[in-house]
Amino acid sequence: MEAKIIVRARYTIPAVALFSVVSLLTVGEILSGTSLTFVAMMAVTFFCIGTTYNFLGGIGTFSGILFANFSLRTIVISQFAKVMLFEAADKNLEDPQLTIAVYMVFYLSAMVGVLIYGRIHINLPKPMEPETGAQTNLIYGISVVVGLVATIVFQTIIMRGDNQNKGAESMGIAFSGLLLFALVLGVDDRIKSTKGAHSFGAKAFIPWALLMLAGFLNTSRGALLLPNLVYGLTCFLRGYRFRRLHYVTAAVGLIAFSAVVSPFELYSRTFLADKPLQARIPLAFQVLTSLPSWEPVRTAEELGQEKGVSREAYYSRPGTGVLSRLSLIRSDSNLINVCSNGFHYGWKVFNNDALYGVPRFLYKNKPEDDSSGYTGRLTGLNGDNIKSAEIVISPIADSFGSFGWWSVVLFPLFAFPTLFIIIEGTFDIEKPWGTVALGFFLTTFSEVTMGRFAISMIRTPLQVLFISYLVVGLARMIPTKGGH
Repeated sequence: MEAKIIVRARYTIPAVALFSVVSLLTVGEILSGTSLTFVAMMAVTFFCIGTTYNFLGGIGTFSGILFANFSLRTIVISQFAKVMLFEAADKNLEDPQLTIAVYMVFYLSAMVGVLIYGRIHINLPKPMEPETGAQTNLIYGISVVVGLVATIVFQTIIMRGDNQNKGAESMGIAFSGLLLFALVLGVDDRIKSTKGAHSFGAKAFIPWALLMLAGFLNTSRGALLLPNLVYGLTCFLRGYRFRRLHYVTAAVGLIAFSAVVSPFELYSRTFLADKPLQARIPLAFQVLTSLPSWEPVRTAEELGQEKGVSREAYYSRPGTGVLSRLSLIRSDSNLINVCSNGFHYGWKVFNNDALYGVPRFLYKNKPEDDSSGYTGRLTGLNGDNIKSAEIVISPIADSFGSFGWWSVVLFPLFAFPTLFIIIEGTFDIEKPWGTVALGFFLTTFSEVTMGRFAISMIRTPLQVLFISYLVVGLARMIPTKGGH
């Protein structure tokens, strides 16, 4: 039976469903031994999240998808997982009452900001999109070639630790996104050419395979997830009707990623880390073909979760390392606890990370590293002998760490509505560049400090606009069949 293209729904949450789910979650946490104060603030937080999500239009809008991703990563996944594992939600958190209070105030302020400013719409410059089928094919070819070269340049420089070619590194980062654009074009073309019967063909496979290879060579689990996420988003945003086999494949893939791919990536880092690209390729092939026993892979996963597991993991049960990685509330609680007695680092992190996000050709003296090493040392999770262990926190913890309750209120009150106004005024997620921009934002949207959040509101739209006008503009100047 052939699939059909359908019109997307808004996917908002009915009030009765929201109340019922929060009520069940509340009962589950109480039965799991969570304190009543924590449960009460958790319930308020979830009602704020649900209200904001619905006002943004659900996952039928760019803003709704971003907000859903942010709330899932920070608190929603973690609270449902705690109930399913029958563990107290306030267990394994540093100062749990303060942590959940910060979360509640942050989401309450975000809700107020979105309700006040959410109806504002500003027409901003739009990315340049392909116009004809022949033009799309030409742009696809350009995107694959240029994206592959940019990815090689970026990985060569970053793996070599070459501080003399930071400008080339910035350009490599920017243009490597063309592989994602080629993937979107490939999926889009397959859906249209088969009238919704299929979504993945040779055009989609080529950039997908290149992105997966780049992710493996860089030993990045996020980079391995990104092309699969963008593929799924492209299908969903085009109204592609998923069949049962798609859902089964996705479920099996997630289980395989958690149980096999993620620990294997950590295992491969012991061989590939700090190696130049030329050396990584044969080593990666050797790692893939050597088929190690599971014991060293499991050991590498345990070491990858850091030694102080009581301050790293949100869950007490073994085998929940990946789940802890998806639950930012645990790492946030470490920083919130450190700053609970009056110490706040002010503009230090914001300024560093905002400047870090500026392209080097615009600011040659930009910081060499982001602030994850600094915040990691504050929490005691980044050893002094390690430059940066990339300890991840969300803007929620950073807002409290920077200025305390004032920034917990003011940052979400203004930053969230501003970002949503910019992206809704610039991108159409049903078009290729809009889907690519969504992929860019989703990769790090919940894992950044306030400074990087703020700079991404400006940098990502400008980056997509620049590349779209450059590539599509170049293609429009080349005569194609059916062109003008």
